[in-house]
Amino acid sequence: MQRPTASPIESVIEAFARGEAVILLDHPEREGEADMILAAQHATGAGINALATVARGLITVGVAAQRLTDLGIPMVRPANCRENYPHFAEPVDYTIGTTTGASAFDIAATARALTDVDARPEDFARPGHLLPLAENEAGLAGRAGHTEGAVALARLAGLYPASLICEVLAPDGRMASGEALHRIIDENNLLVTTVQYVAEAVRAALHA
Repeated sequence: MQRPTASPIESVIEAFARGEAVILLDHPEREGEADMILAAQHATGAGINALATVARGLITVGVAAQRLTDLGIPMVRPANCRENYPHFAEPVDYTIGTTTGASAFDIAATARALTDVDARPEDFARPGHLLPLAENEAGLAGRAGHTEGAVALARLAGLYPASLICEVLAPDGRMASGEALHRIIDENNLLVTTVQYVAEAVRAALHA
């Protein structure tokens, strides 16, 4: 079965700007994976719960590396990683108005706080329950991964450049592909795009 058909990129950007989750595919010769992504600025408990129950993979948040530096969130030192590994930072919890940090609603609050220009380093506990991923400093030109594609999509939507990311798993726990992926997309009415289409939209916006 072929990969899911990409939706018009304009429709994807509009849906993402409204706070809807979308599916982001990377190149089949790279990881060939589908991730469900949601703008961090629009994170809600229901949205996080949807990532956990529909996509069911690891929930992370892609954000500009400088933002992590500004908040004093250190990177995790890589070891024995494959090529193009994601750049993880220490997991965090927002401490204002939250409880243990583990609930979908607390994770949503942490994600939103990462987009809050008034948030301070002391507002975040480490270690926590939300794993930040640092966007490559050159963006998609430096790394054509889900992190960079998700953050770039937030920028295209006119939002704070941070996006929640969750790998889509099949019911058997393997990475979703083929019929299983099609079923998840269809049953949840999700729009689909690819890292490549996002990169093309970024280039078009730069030359507009």
